[in-house]
Amino acid sequence: MVAGRIVLACCALVATNAAARGVSPYLPLHQSPEIERAIERLLILADVPVLKRPIAAATVSDALDKGCERDALLCEQVKRYLGSYMRTAGVEHLSVDVGVGGGTPTVLPNQHGMDSDSSYEVSVGAFWQPTDHVLLNGGVFAYDGDTTPTGTFASIGSEYMQVDIGYRDHWLSPMTDSAMMLSTQAPTMPTLSVSNYEPISRLGFQYEVFIGEMSESSHIVSQSGTGYTTGKPRIFGVHLSIAPFPGWSLGVSRIMQYGGGDRPDSFTDLFKAFFNPSSNDNEQQFGNQVAALTSRFIFQGATPFAVYFEYAGEDTSTLSNLRLGNAALSAGLDFPLLGKNLALKLEVSEWQNAWYTHSVYQDGLRNEDHVIGHWGGDWRVLGDEAGARSWMVQVAWEPKFGGLIEGTYRSLDNQLYTNQPYVTGSNFDLRYTHQWRQFLAGAEVSFGRDVFGAAYSRVSGFLRF
Repeated sequence: MVAGRIVLACCALVATNAAARGVSPYLPLHQSPEIERAIERLLILADVPVLKRPIAAATVSDALDKGCERDALLCEQVKRYLGSYMRTAGVEHLSVDVGVGGGTPTVLPNQHGMDSDSSYEVSVGAFWQPTDHVLLNGGVFAYDGDTTPTGTFASIGSEYMQVDIGYRDHWLSPMTDSAMMLSTQAPTMPTLSVSNYEPISRLGFQYEVFIGEMSESSHIVSQSGTGYTTGKPRIFGVHLSIAPFPGWSLGVSRIMQYGGGDRPDSFTDLFKAFFNPSSNDNEQQFGNQVAALTSRFIFQGATPFAVYFEYAGEDTSTLSNLRLGNAALSAGLDFPLLGKNLALKLEVSEWQNAWYTHSVYQDGLRNEDHVIGHWGGDWRVLGDEAGARSWMVQVAWEPKFGGLIEGTYRSLDNQLYTNQPYVTGSNFDLRYTHQWRQFLAGAEVSFGRDVFGAAYSRVSGFLRF
């Protein structure tokens, strides 16, 4: 009912605002790492601070003029890629990866639930835009054991109110390798979202509101509290941000898991719990919610770089709507260009033990058996209340003989609040990519050990368009 009202309202907006700029397609999220890295660099050079993803193609297009002043070669690379979106219909991206795994199968970071034992990974996206205000997207993300229509959704509206209905990814964080609230760690959920890609007013106001459905769970405490009920919980989220000055943005995000089985799911109950959580959610346990404050700063100069932060909480603290409980703190530092051919990125996160567990939704914030937030939430025993600390360092090098070499090291330390025999988990990725005609071809090796000390590995080759 609520979703239908939103769609009708937005259709009315389109009808009365035919001169608006129209909808924009989104760029792939964690499906084309090489071009995503180039776009991140361009946005830093153009003083565009990003707090959520996926990024609208129109946002990147608008940043070209300023970014081209700093790096002409990068500009040409991004322009060629954006060219695929400048037609009425076409293929946005295509990625085929064939590999072989070894050791203990381990869930890989930010790959929609894929583990190291998968023999293939296929991602494809295509579109048809019959008018400026209507865009139809078709996509799929597949690997051994799962196929999800990621990237299959319809868009309608304008630059100030774009409605997306279907399997669209959401990433609520300035971090690029992990997101405490919502990421690409789990398979994509079907959602209805309303957002703008063109900033509003001199404050640079942006928003995103969405509602979706999670996978079925049989570990939901019934409303009576005497047993369990089975159903599909809903997820509701809001993101608001401002960018009052070039190179600086400040945002706030909230998501709530609620409903499922015999649990209440009316709009009235959701509204009360969302806007007064200390009284209507924490005490009565209507749902499971998390919130975050985020910010990103871009510093220009001979060596431009970005600094970004996320302070998140799992529910509120001391019965106050303004204090976050069970804190999680993340920070990142991104140097997109050190010298002529080197880039460096560092990210760290630390969170307390209540994350991804809940007394009512005992599977936690999970979809299809995977945490919807930080990849480290999958690297522990299901339901274990373990806090953790993660590190990530990434180095990218463009050698003189051509191509791109990128190495990423991740580590995870679960805090020993329980009796689980955790050790430091690690992941190392090394990838080489080279331009071949209109394609990107390359190879990747990923290896490490899980949080119980078992080794894993995967070697693959890929071709992307």
